[in-house]
Amino acid sequence: MTPPIPDRIHSALISEGLDLQRYAAGVQIRVDAILNQLGKDLVSELANAGLDTPRTAWRQARLRALLKAAGTQIDDAYQGIQGVTGAELPELVRITGAGVTTAINDAIGAKLMVAPKWTGEQLASIAGDALIKGAPSAEWWSRQSVGFQQAFADSMRQGMLRGETITEMRDRILPKVDLRRIAPESRPLIWTARRNAEALARTSVMAVANDAHMAAYAANSDIIASLQWIATLDPRTCPSCGAQDLQTWEMGQGHIVPPLHFGCRCAVVPITKSWEQLAREAHGNSTLAKELDKIPIGDRASMNGPVSGDTSFESFFDGQNRTWQEEYLGPGRMRLYESGKLGLSDMTDGKGSPYTLEQLRGRK
Repeated sequence: MTPPIPDRIHSALISEGLDLQRYAAGVQIRVDAILNQLGKDLVSELANAGLDTPRTAWRQARLRALLKAAGTQIDDAYQGIQGVTGAELPELVRITGAGVTTAINDAIGAKLMVAPKWTGEQLASIAGDALIKGAPSAEWWSRQSVGFQQAFADSMRQGMLRGETITEMRDRILPKVDLRRIAPESRPLIWTARRNAEALARTSVMAVANDAHMAAYAANSDIIASLQWIATLDPRTCPSCGAQDLQTWEMGQGHIVPPLHFGCRCAVVPITKSWEQLAREAHGNSTLAKELDKIPIGDRASMNGPVSGDTSFESFFDGQNRTWQEEYLGPGRMRLYESGKLGLSDMTDGKGSPYTLEQLRGRK
């Protein structure tokens, strides 16, 4: 049995979201490279700081010089990260706006939605204004830079107070071991910075994509009646997102939109006007009338309805062909899933091959 149009739109947006997660994973790889290099630069700065002198006054002076130099390096690194992410976000808006339009039209079986034709200024505005817990991503990167500088200063002062060697103080920044083998309570500064940056990079991509979706829906308000919140329901879903799941509001009505928090995986799905209403409004619009005629009679009754409550990511995944499943998870993880050793909630984090912006563009 063919799923109703709302569920097909939902499935199309799940696929769109997975592509975005893989793009976010590619962004994170580049951000990690900047932070790893920062760790090496800070270690080098520490080694040349002259903190191993026995003279207390000299050590204090050298510490102040180290903290000043490190602050500049940290600030430059995060400026570089903002350059990596910020430069691509306007183009991500364009790609995502066009992609969600195509995905929904394919799900409906007719070209009802029109891809927005945004100017460069509009693209930059949508990208720059996307908020994460009330602040744009550029401000969050600045906050992470300040936080890193403070943590670095505290860690170096603490190391000196304890009489640690340069090697021990170096290990506070970037130890010469696999970061995954270090106990949580001993995690170095770079490990924490990478975790924070990963959450921000991924959430920034999803925030911009959600705003691009909302702008595309607004540009097509003539065919969209309302909007519906869809949460990814699994053990990692927070209570706030779970409470919003399946909530519906009229187009143009004020309502919160994702992301609610860092790592939020929620999305907003459009609910089209009914076929009958669109047919009435298409009077005199031959283009729209022709597209409406392409929708099979059996599908017309399912328009203007919410997403089914039993539509889940797992049902979506299981409905894809083996080639798609293996591309998403990878052969090894696919075998683990099939054997029942790992559930999808353990693997839906963009671990597949990451996408560049060019690769993401090619899929839309």
